[in-house]
Amino acid sequence: MKTYQHLFFDLDHTLWDFERNSEETISELFHELKMAERGVTSAKSLYQSFERANRNAWDLYHQNLMDKETLRISRFLISLEENGVKDEILAETMAQLYLKICPTKPHLFPNTVEILDYLVEKYPLHLISNGFSETTLMKVQNTVLHKYFKSVTTPTHSGFKKPETEMFLFALKLGNCQPEHAIMIGDDLEADILGAKRCGIDQVYFNPEKKSHQIEVTFEIENLNELKQIFS
Repeated sequence: MKTYQHLFFDLDHTLWDFERNSEETISELFHELKMAERGVTSAKSLYQSFERANRNAWDLYHQNLMDKETLRISRFLISLEENGVKDEILAETMAQLYLKICPTKPHLFPNTVEILDYLVEKYPLHLISNGFSETTLMKVQNTVLHKYFKSVTTPTHSGFKKPETEMFLFALKLGNCQPEHAIMIGDDLEADILGAKRCGIDQVYFNPEKKSHQIEVTFEIENLNELKQIFS
């Protein structure tokens, strides 16, 4: 088996449990902002709308079809409108509070700490995230993740974002690593897997939901603990 020298991880949906942390935050905002009085049916309904709007917004952002500021606010405008509320001031308040609260949430994917404890003894570990720099660093600092990673690359640092080749090249240079000695671990087929592949970087596709796809990947796992079999 090929020998790797550096491991690069995605953050959201791979290590940091975005869905759980985000749902908790939306629920808190629902109650704090008394949104039932404004006509929103439930925190669950609001989160379901937000989850769809947020996913679509990030897809557009990855394709350079939406900028950071539009992403920040549009997902809340859409979520509210789907729940019968058209209020730009409320959407802006939600956007501000969400970015203040959500990155402080501590929930990680199952076995994250166990596998990082195992891997950090063997390899330098790095993060490559498309998240906003300030929130990405908050997520790292507010969890045990800060103990493990030698470098963190975001679009703010690099000037680019996954799947752009320049994003990966920046991270490789920061880690003092050549593409053939690196491997990328992430959940997004386009941003993480194909982006890394275009740079000559091997990949581990983290696919806990067992999504069907036709893309050839170096490795595919459903649980983070399976990384022990790859990096034994």
